[in-house]
Amino acid sequence: MANVYDKLWNRDFSLMIVVQALALFGNSILSFALPLHILNVSGSPALFGAVLALSFIPLIAMSPVGGVVADRGKKQRIMFCLDAITAALIVLFIVVSRDVTSLATMVTLVIVKVMSLNAIQGLYMPTTMSAVPFLVPAEKLIPANAIANSIFSLSNIVGPVVGGILYGAFGLSPILFASVGIFVVVAVIDLFIRVPYKRQESSNGVARMLKSDLAKCFRLATREKPALGKMGFIMFLFGIPSLAMVIVTLPVLITQTLGLDTRLFGLSQGISMGGGLLGGLLAGAMEKRLTIKKAHWTLALCSVATVPIGLVFLLDASTMVTYVVITASSAVIMMTAQIVTIQILAFIQLETPRELVGKIIAVTMAFVLGSYPVGQPIFGALLERFSEKPWLVMFGAAVMSGAVAAFSRRHFRKISANYLRQGM
Repeated sequence: MANVYDKLWNRDFSLMIVVQALALFGNSILSFALPLHILNVSGSPALFGAVLALSFIPLIAMSPVGGVVADRGKKQRIMFCLDAITAALIVLFIVVSRDVTSLATMVTLVIVKVMSLNAIQGLYMPTTMSAVPFLVPAEKLIPANAIANSIFSLSNIVGPVVGGILYGAFGLSPILFASVGIFVVVAVIDLFIRVPYKRQESSNGVARMLKSDLAKCFRLATREKPALGKMGFIMFLFGIPSLAMVIVTLPVLITQTLGLDTRLFGLSQGISMGGGLLGGLLAGAMEKRLTIKKAHWTLALCSVATVPIGLVFLLDASTMVTYVVITASSAVIMMTAQIVTIQILAFIQLETPRELVGKIIAVTMAFVLGSYPVGQPIFGALLERFSEKPWLVMFGAAVMSGAVAAFSRRHFRKISANYLRQGM
Protein backbone atom coordinates (compact mmCIF):
# COMPACT_ATOMS: atom_id res chain seq x y z
CA MET A 1 0.00 0.00 0.00
CA ALA A 2 2.90 2.34 0.65
CA ASN A 3 3.88 2.20 -3.03
CA VAL A 4 0.38 3.19 -4.11
CA TYR A 5 0.40 6.42 -2.13
CA ASP A 6 4.04 7.46 -2.51
CA LYS A 7 3.15 10.52 -4.59
CA LEU A 8 0.73 13.40 -4.26
CA TRP A 9 -1.45 12.96 -7.36
CA ASN A 10 -2.26 9.27 -7.00
CA ARG A 11 -5.54 7.82 -8.31
CA ASP A 12 -7.58 7.92 -5.10
CA PHE A 13 -6.44 11.36 -3.94
CA SER A 14 -7.29 12.70 -7.40
CA LEU A 15 -10.78 11.14 -7.29
CA MET A 16 -11.38 12.54 -3.81
CA ILE A 17 -10.45 16.03 -5.04
CA VAL A 18 -12.96 15.67 -7.91
CA VAL A 19 -15.63 14.57 -5.44
CA GLN A 20 -14.85 17.50 -3.13
CA ALA A 21 -14.98 19.97 -6.01
CA LEU A 22 -18.40 18.80 -7.21
CA ALA A 23 -19.91 18.44 -3.74
CA LEU A 24 -18.64 21.83 -2.61
CA PHE A 25 -19.91 23.41 -5.83
CA GLY A 26 -23.38 22.05 -5.11
CA ASN A 27 -23.21 23.18 -1.49
CA SER A 28 -21.97 26.66 -2.41
CA ILE A 29 -24.91 27.16 -4.74
CA LEU A 30 -27.37 26.14 -2.03
CA SER A 31 -25.55 28.10 0.68
CA PHE A 32 -25.76 31.18 -1.55
CA ALA A 33 -29.38 30.83 -2.62
CA LEU A 34 -31.33 29.68 0.42
CA PRO A 35 -30.30 32.32 3.02
CA LEU A 36 -30.30 35.05 0.36
CA HIS A 37 -33.86 34.06 -0.52
CA ILE A 38 -34.85 34.71 3.09
CA LEU A 39 -33.05 38.09 3.10
CA ASN A 40 -34.81 39.10 -0.12
CA VAL A 41 -38.32 38.12 0.96
CA SER A 42 -38.01 39.43 4.54
CA GLY A 43 -35.68 42.46 4.17
CA SER A 44 -34.36 41.87 7.71
CA PRO A 45 -30.59 41.56 8.38
CA ALA A 46 -31.35 40.38 11.92
CA LEU A 47 -33.54 37.52 10.64
CA PHE A 48 -30.91 36.71 8.01
CA GLY A 49 -28.20 36.50 10.68
CA ALA A 50 -30.43 34.38 12.92
CA VAL A 51 -31.19 31.93 10.09
CA LEU A 52 -27.47 31.58 9.34
CA ALA A 53 -26.67 31.07 13.02
CA LEU A 54 -29.32 28.36 13.45
CA SER A 55 -28.13 26.59 10.33
CA PHE A 56 -24.65 26.11 11.76
CA ILE A 57 -25.73 24.49 15.04
CA PRO A 58 -26.16 20.96 13.55
CA LEU A 59 -22.83 21.34 11.75
CA ILE A 60 -21.11 22.02 15.07
CA ALA A 61 -23.00 19.30 16.94
CA MET A 62 -22.40 16.62 14.32
CA SER A 63 -18.72 17.36 13.66
CA PRO A 64 -17.42 15.40 16.71
CA VAL A 65 -19.76 12.53 15.80
CA GLY A 66 -18.42 12.74 12.26
CA GLY A 67 -14.90 12.43 13.62
CA VAL A 68 -15.74 9.21 15.45
CA VAL A 69 -17.55 7.80 12.42
CA ALA A 70 -14.66 8.77 10.12
CA ASP A 71 -12.05 7.04 12.29
CA ARG A 72 -14.05 3.85 12.81
CA GLY A 73 -15.91 3.45 9.52
CA LYS A 74 -14.98 3.02 5.87
CA LYS A 75 -14.52 6.55 4.60
CA GLN A 76 -15.54 5.80 1.02
CA ARG A 77 -18.80 4.19 2.16
CA ILE A 78 -19.56 7.12 4.49
CA MET A 79 -19.04 9.63 1.67
CA PHE A 80 -21.34 7.70 -0.68
CA CYS A 81 -24.18 7.43 1.85
CA LEU A 82 -24.01 11.11 2.80
CA ASP A 83 -23.96 12.34 -0.80
CA ALA A 84 -26.92 10.12 -1.70
CA ILE A 85 -28.88 11.36 1.33
CA THR A 86 -28.10 14.98 0.38
CA ALA A 87 -29.58 14.47 -3.10
CA ALA A 88 -32.68 12.89 -1.57
CA LEU A 89 -33.16 15.78 0.89
CA ILE A 90 -33.00 18.36 -1.89
CA VAL A 91 -35.67 16.46 -3.83
CA LEU A 92 -37.83 16.37 -0.69
CA PHE A 93 -37.44 20.14 -0.21
CA ILE A 94 -38.49 20.78 -3.83
CA VAL A 95 -41.64 18.70 -3.36
CA VAL A 96 -42.63 20.20 0.01
CA SER A 97 -41.90 23.87 -0.77
CA ARG A 98 -43.37 24.22 -4.27
CA ASP A 99 -46.80 25.52 -3.11
CA VAL A 100 -45.68 27.52 -0.06
CA THR A 101 -46.70 31.22 -0.02
CA SER A 102 -46.37 32.12 3.69
CA LEU A 103 -43.14 33.85 4.72
CA ALA A 104 -43.13 32.14 8.12
CA THR A 105 -43.56 28.72 6.52
CA MET A 106 -40.85 29.37 3.95
CA VAL A 107 -38.44 30.58 6.63
CA THR A 108 -39.15 27.43 8.66
CA LEU A 109 -38.60 25.17 5.65
CA VAL A 110 -35.35 26.91 4.73
CA ILE A 111 -34.07 26.64 8.30
CA VAL A 112 -34.92 22.91 8.47
CA LYS A 113 -33.41 22.35 5.03
CA VAL A 114 -30.13 24.14 5.73
CA MET A 115 -29.86 22.58 9.20
CA SER A 116 -30.28 19.11 7.65
CA LEU A 117 -27.64 19.78 5.00
CA ASN A 118 -25.23 21.16 7.59
CA ALA A 119 -25.77 18.14 9.84
CA ILE A 120 -24.67 16.00 6.90
CA GLN A 121 -21.70 18.29 6.30
CA GLY A 122 -20.74 17.85 9.95
CA LEU A 123 -20.34 14.14 9.23
CA TYR A 124 -18.85 14.62 5.76
CA MET A 125 -16.02 17.09 6.36
CA PRO A 126 -14.12 15.09 9.02
CA THR A 127 -14.33 12.08 6.72
CA THR A 128 -12.70 13.80 3.73
CA MET A 129 -10.14 15.75 5.77
CA SER A 130 -9.10 12.70 7.81
CA ALA A 131 -8.67 10.73 4.58
CA VAL A 132 -5.87 13.02 3.37
CA PRO A 133 -3.09 11.55 5.61
CA PHE A 134 -4.03 8.05 4.33
CA LEU A 135 -3.81 9.04 0.66
CA VAL A 136 -0.57 11.08 0.49
CA PRO A 137 2.89 10.75 2.09
CA ALA A 138 3.59 12.77 5.24
CA GLU A 139 5.95 15.20 3.49
CA LYS A 140 3.13 16.14 1.08
CA LEU A 141 0.52 17.02 3.71
CA ILE A 142 0.81 20.82 3.35
CA PRO A 143 0.52 20.74 -0.48
CA ALA A 144 -2.33 18.20 -0.20
CA ASN A 145 -4.22 20.37 2.29
CA ALA A 146 -3.49 23.43 0.14
CA ILE A 147 -5.04 21.64 -2.85
CA ALA A 148 -8.08 20.53 -0.87
CA ASN A 149 -8.63 24.00 0.56
CA SER A 150 -8.02 25.62 -2.84
CA ILE A 151 -10.71 23.37 -4.32
CA PHE A 152 -12.98 24.59 -1.54
CA SER A 153 -12.26 28.19 -2.51
CA LEU A 154 -12.57 27.56 -6.25
CA SER A 155 -15.92 25.83 -5.78
CA ASN A 156 -17.09 28.77 -3.73
CA ILE A 157 -15.99 31.15 -6.49
CA VAL A 158 -17.93 29.37 -9.22
CA GLY A 159 -20.94 28.52 -7.03
CA PRO A 160 -21.99 32.05 -6.00
CA VAL A 161 -21.42 33.48 -9.49
CA VAL A 162 -23.51 30.75 -11.12
CA GLY A 163 -25.99 30.90 -8.24
CA GLY A 164 -26.29 34.69 -8.57
CA ILE A 165 -26.99 34.43 -12.30
CA LEU A 166 -29.53 31.62 -11.87
CA TYR A 167 -31.21 33.21 -8.86
CA GLY A 168 -31.43 36.64 -10.47
CA ALA A 169 -32.78 35.27 -13.76
CA PHE A 170 -34.92 32.27 -12.76
CA GLY A 171 -35.32 32.17 -8.99
CA LEU A 172 -34.63 29.31 -6.59
CA SER A 173 -35.95 26.29 -8.51
CA PRO A 174 -33.15 25.86 -11.12
CA ILE A 175 -30.57 25.99 -8.35
CA LEU A 176 -32.28 23.18 -6.47
CA PHE A 177 -32.59 20.96 -9.56
CA ALA A 178 -28.93 21.56 -10.51
CA SER A 179 -27.83 20.62 -6.99
CA VAL A 180 -29.71 17.31 -7.17
CA GLY A 181 -27.86 16.39 -10.36
CA ILE A 182 -24.50 17.31 -8.87
CA PHE A 183 -24.92 15.14 -5.77
CA VAL A 184 -26.12 12.16 -7.79
CA VAL A 185 -22.93 12.34 -9.87
CA VAL A 186 -20.80 12.73 -6.73
CA ALA A 187 -22.39 9.67 -5.12
CA VAL A 188 -21.52 7.58 -8.19
CA ILE A 189 -17.87 8.73 -8.16
CA ASP A 190 -17.66 7.90 -4.43
CA LEU A 191 -18.01 4.23 -5.34
CA PHE A 192 -14.61 4.24 -7.08
CA ILE A 193 -12.52 5.81 -4.28
CA ARG A 194 -10.38 3.51 -2.11
CA VAL A 195 -9.20 4.75 1.28
CA PRO A 196 -7.03 2.40 3.40
CA TYR A 197 -9.09 1.05 6.29
CA LYS A 198 -8.15 -0.70 9.50
CA ARG A 199 -11.00 -1.87 11.71
CA GLN A 200 -10.90 -0.60 15.30
CA GLU A 201 -12.32 -3.16 17.69
CA SER A 202 -14.88 -2.13 20.31
CA SER A 203 -17.15 -4.21 22.52
CA ASN A 204 -19.19 -1.25 23.70
CA GLY A 205 -22.39 0.15 22.25
CA VAL A 206 -22.46 3.15 19.93
CA ALA A 207 -23.14 5.67 22.72
CA ARG A 208 -20.33 4.35 24.93
CA MET A 209 -17.96 4.16 21.98
CA LEU A 210 -18.73 7.80 21.11
CA LYS A 211 -18.23 8.88 24.72
CA SER A 212 -14.96 6.93 25.01
CA ASP A 213 -13.54 8.26 21.74
CA LEU A 214 -14.43 11.86 22.50
CA ALA A 215 -12.94 11.49 25.98
CA LYS A 216 -9.65 10.34 24.40
CA CYS A 217 -9.82 13.27 22.03
CA PHE A 218 -10.45 15.74 24.88
CA ARG A 219 -7.61 14.27 26.95
CA LEU A 220 -5.22 14.51 24.00
CA ALA A 221 -6.15 18.14 23.23
CA THR A 222 -6.08 19.36 26.84
CA ARG A 223 -3.48 17.26 28.69
CA GLU A 224 -1.21 15.27 26.41
CA LYS A 225 -0.92 17.86 23.60
CA PRO A 226 -2.61 21.07 24.78
CA ALA A 227 -1.34 22.89 21.68
CA LEU A 228 -4.16 21.22 19.76
CA GLY A 229 -6.79 22.69 22.06
CA LYS A 230 -5.18 26.12 21.93
CA MET A 231 -5.26 26.02 18.13
CA GLY A 232 -8.99 25.38 18.17
CA PHE A 233 -9.64 28.17 20.67
CA ILE A 234 -7.64 30.70 18.63
CA MET A 235 -9.56 29.76 15.48
CA PHE A 236 -12.84 30.19 17.36
CA LEU A 237 -11.88 33.71 18.42
CA PHE A 238 -10.60 34.54 14.94
CA GLY A 239 -13.78 33.32 13.24
CA ILE A 240 -16.13 35.75 15.01
CA PRO A 241 -14.84 39.11 13.64
CA SER A 242 -13.63 37.65 10.33
CA LEU A 243 -15.41 34.67 8.78
CA ALA A 244 -18.76 35.09 10.59
CA MET A 245 -18.62 38.84 9.92
CA VAL A 246 -17.98 38.43 6.17
CA ILE A 247 -20.77 35.88 5.73
CA VAL A 248 -23.36 38.27 7.20
CA THR A 249 -22.11 41.69 6.11
CA LEU A 250 -21.34 40.95 2.47
CA PRO A 251 -24.96 40.28 1.36
CA VAL A 252 -26.47 42.90 3.69
CA LEU A 253 -24.12 45.72 2.68
CA ILE A 254 -24.30 44.96 -1.06
CA THR A 255 -27.99 44.14 -1.55
CA GLN A 256 -29.53 46.39 1.11
CA THR A 257 -27.18 49.23 2.10
CA LEU A 258 -25.94 49.78 -1.47
CA GLY A 259 -29.15 48.55 -3.15
CA LEU A 260 -27.35 46.41 -5.76
CA ASP A 261 -28.85 43.23 -7.26
CA THR A 262 -28.08 39.62 -6.37
CA ARG A 263 -25.93 39.06 -9.46
CA LEU A 264 -23.44 41.66 -8.27
CA PHE A 265 -23.51 40.06 -4.85
CA GLY A 266 -22.80 36.68 -6.47
CA LEU A 267 -19.86 38.19 -8.33
CA SER A 268 -18.58 39.81 -5.14
CA GLN A 269 -18.82 36.56 -3.19
CA GLY A 270 -17.07 34.73 -6.02
CA ILE A 271 -14.19 37.22 -5.95
CA SER A 272 -14.12 37.01 -2.17
CA MET A 273 -13.76 33.24 -2.39
CA GLY A 274 -11.05 33.88 -4.98
CA GLY A 275 -9.07 35.37 -2.12
CA GLY A 276 -9.41 32.01 -0.39
CA LEU A 277 -8.14 30.28 -3.52
CA LEU A 278 -5.16 32.62 -3.63
CA GLY A 279 -4.49 31.88 0.03
CA GLY A 280 -4.45 28.15 -0.71
CA LEU A 281 -2.05 28.63 -3.61
CA LEU A 282 0.23 30.83 -1.51
CA ALA A 283 0.22 28.30 1.33
CA GLY A 284 1.20 25.54 -1.07
CA ALA A 285 3.91 27.62 -2.75
CA MET A 286 5.42 28.93 0.50
CA GLU A 287 5.09 25.77 2.61
CA LYS A 288 8.66 26.03 3.93
CA ARG A 289 8.35 29.73 4.81
CA LEU A 290 5.00 29.55 6.59
CA THR A 291 5.61 28.86 10.26
CA ILE A 292 3.22 28.67 13.17
CA LYS A 293 5.54 31.01 15.06
CA LYS A 294 4.63 33.94 12.77
CA ALA A 295 0.99 33.03 12.08
CA HIS A 296 -0.26 35.97 14.18
CA TRP A 297 0.91 38.34 11.43
CA THR A 298 -1.51 36.67 9.04
CA LEU A 299 -4.32 37.19 11.55
CA ALA A 300 -3.29 40.84 11.92
CA LEU A 301 -3.65 41.31 8.15
CA CYS A 302 -7.31 40.36 8.51
CA SER A 303 -7.81 43.26 10.93
CA VAL A 304 -6.09 45.69 8.55
CA ALA A 305 -8.23 44.47 5.62
CA THR A 306 -11.47 45.26 7.51
CA VAL A 307 -10.63 48.95 8.00
CA PRO A 308 -11.17 50.09 4.36
CA ILE A 309 -14.77 48.86 4.44
CA GLY A 310 -15.48 51.14 7.37
CA LEU A 311 -13.65 54.04 5.73
CA VAL A 312 -15.68 54.03 2.49
CA PHE A 313 -18.90 54.24 4.47
CA LEU A 314 -17.53 56.88 6.85
CA LEU A 315 -16.34 59.01 3.92
CA ASP A 316 -19.60 58.41 1.98
CA ALA A 317 -17.85 57.10 -1.13
CA SER A 318 -19.80 56.38 -4.32
CA THR A 319 -21.78 53.15 -4.61
CA MET A 320 -19.40 51.42 -7.03
CA VAL A 321 -16.26 52.49 -5.16
CA THR A 322 -17.78 51.12 -1.97
CA TYR A 323 -18.73 47.89 -3.75
CA VAL A 324 -15.18 47.41 -5.05
CA VAL A 325 -13.62 48.09 -1.63
CA ILE A 326 -16.02 45.68 0.12
CA THR A 327 -15.23 42.98 -2.42
CA ALA A 328 -11.45 43.47 -2.33
CA SER A 329 -11.30 43.62 1.47
CA SER A 330 -13.42 40.50 1.82
CA ALA A 331 -11.08 38.68 -0.58
CA VAL A 332 -8.06 39.60 1.57
CA ILE A 333 -9.87 38.43 4.72
CA MET A 334 -10.67 35.08 3.10
CA MET A 335 -7.07 34.77 1.89
CA THR A 336 -5.69 35.18 5.39
CA ALA A 337 -8.23 32.75 6.83
CA GLN A 338 -7.26 30.14 4.25
CA ILE A 339 -3.53 30.43 4.94
CA VAL A 340 -3.97 30.12 8.70
CA THR A 341 -6.41 27.21 8.33
CA ILE A 342 -4.01 25.26 6.10
CA GLN A 343 -1.15 25.78 8.55
CA ILE A 344 -3.23 24.64 11.50
CA LEU A 345 -4.69 21.60 9.70
CA ALA A 346 -1.24 20.39 8.67
CA PHE A 347 0.04 20.89 12.23
CA ILE A 348 -2.90 18.92 13.67
CA GLN A 349 -2.51 16.07 11.18
CA LEU A 350 1.18 15.70 12.01
CA GLU A 351 0.73 15.93 15.79
CA THR A 352 -2.25 13.57 16.07
CA PRO A 353 -2.09 9.74 16.13
CA ARG A 354 -3.67 8.23 13.00
CA GLU A 355 -6.50 6.56 14.92
CA LEU A 356 -7.57 9.93 16.39
CA VAL A 357 -6.98 12.31 13.50
CA GLY A 358 -10.62 12.36 12.34
CA LYS A 359 -11.91 13.16 15.82
CA ILE A 360 -9.31 15.85 16.50
CA ILE A 361 -10.01 17.54 13.16
CA ALA A 362 -13.74 17.33 13.88
CA VAL A 363 -13.36 18.94 17.30
CA THR A 364 -11.14 21.67 15.84
CA MET A 365 -13.73 22.30 13.15
CA ALA A 366 -16.42 22.48 15.83
CA PHE A 367 -14.41 25.27 17.49
CA VAL A 368 -14.10 27.15 14.19
CA LEU A 369 -17.73 26.67 13.21
CA GLY A 370 -18.81 27.56 16.73
CA SER A 371 -17.76 31.12 15.96
CA TYR A 372 -20.46 31.35 13.27
CA PRO A 373 -23.62 31.10 15.42
CA VAL A 374 -21.92 33.43 17.92
CA GLY A 375 -20.82 36.07 15.39
CA GLN A 376 -23.59 35.93 12.79
CA PRO A 377 -26.55 37.04 14.94
CA ILE A 378 -24.36 39.68 16.58
CA PHE A 379 -23.35 41.25 13.28
CA GLY A 380 -26.83 40.82 11.82
CA ALA A 381 -28.35 42.69 14.77
CA LEU A 382 -25.63 45.37 14.69
CA LEU A 383 -26.14 46.00 10.98
CA GLU A 384 -29.87 46.40 11.55
CA ARG A 385 -29.31 48.67 14.58
CA PHE A 386 -26.68 50.81 12.84
CA SER A 387 -28.05 50.62 9.31
CA GLU A 388 -27.24 54.31 8.77
CA LYS A 389 -23.72 53.97 10.22
CA PRO A 390 -22.31 50.63 9.07
CA TRP A 391 -18.80 51.99 9.50
CA LEU A 392 -19.19 51.61 13.26
CA VAL A 393 -19.78 47.87 12.84
CA MET A 394 -16.79 47.45 10.53
CA PHE A 395 -14.36 49.38 12.73
CA GLY A 396 -15.54 47.30 15.69
CA ALA A 397 -14.80 44.10 13.74
CA ALA A 398 -11.31 45.42 12.90
CA VAL A 399 -10.56 46.09 16.56
CA MET A 400 -11.76 42.60 17.53
CA SER A 401 -9.58 40.97 14.84
CA GLY A 402 -6.55 42.95 15.99
CA ALA A 403 -7.13 41.85 19.57
CA VAL A 404 -7.25 38.18 18.51
CA ALA A 405 -3.98 38.57 16.56
CA ALA A 406 -2.29 40.13 19.60
CA PHE A 407 -3.66 37.40 21.89
CA SER A 408 -2.46 34.61 19.56
CA ARG A 409 1.13 35.89 19.28
CA ARG A 410 2.39 34.41 22.55
CA HIS A 411 0.52 31.13 22.04
CA PHE A 412 1.79 30.58 18.50
CA ARG A 413 5.38 31.21 19.62
CA LYS A 414 5.06 28.79 22.53
CA ILE A 415 3.45 26.15 20.33
CA SER A 416 6.22 26.57 17.78
CA ALA A 417 8.91 26.13 20.41
CA ASN A 418 7.39 23.07 22.09
CA TYR A 419 5.60 21.14 19.36
CA LEU A 420 7.08 22.09 15.98
CA ARG A 421 8.02 19.06 13.87
CA GLN A 422 9.13 18.33 10.35
CA GLY A 423 10.00 21.97 9.59
CA MET A 424 6.48 23.42 9.86
